[in-house]
Amino acid sequence: MAIYHHFENRDELLGAIGDRLLEPLHRLELGDDWREACRRFALALRALAVAHPATFQLLGLQPFDTPSSLRPVERLLSVLIERGFQPAAALAIYRATVSYARGYALAEATGFTVDAALPAGRRRLAALPRRDFPILRGRAKELAALDADDAYEVGLEALLSGFAAPDVVERGKRKDSKRRVSGRVCS
Repeated sequence: MAIYHHFENRDELLGAIGDRLLEPLHRLELGDDWREACRRFALALRALAVAHPATFQLLGLQPFDTPSSLRPVERLLSVLIERGFQPAAALAIYRATVSYARGYALAEATGFTVDAALPAGRRRLAALPRRDFPILRGRAKELAALDADDAYEVGLEALLSGFAAPDVVERGKRKDSKRRVSGRVCS
């Protein structure tokens, strides 16, 4: 195949496509507030997925782990660490934020499990037995009013607000070496 004259293998090709897709994140102004930086990062990542849904579907389950794609991650981690989070906590916040953005974007690109806004989704909901699905079947018109952008921002705000809870912030800023694995505290 001619494309492999330029790339060693499929993974290298996908990495290059991912680098190109994520280029706008390099120019993203994160600001100084860690919540706003996470919000901007997540909104920008979803915007890339919305603008390039086929490419995002192709790459959405691949790790974005090339040096080029990791530069914006480094910048976001820097904001979190500069605001007092320990590196592991900063990474946890980054992972949760980006996992939400990527997961939502992939669901949006491939079709939400529950999507009353589209005729096909309304037909699927209408076929459900009302007795067993009083909300999904009985309130489909109300569910159809949910805008994908609004739903995304509500979820993102809930996620970031949860990070701002005092116990989460303190847990992220402490320096002890204990960690939890499957409910056990390990040293």
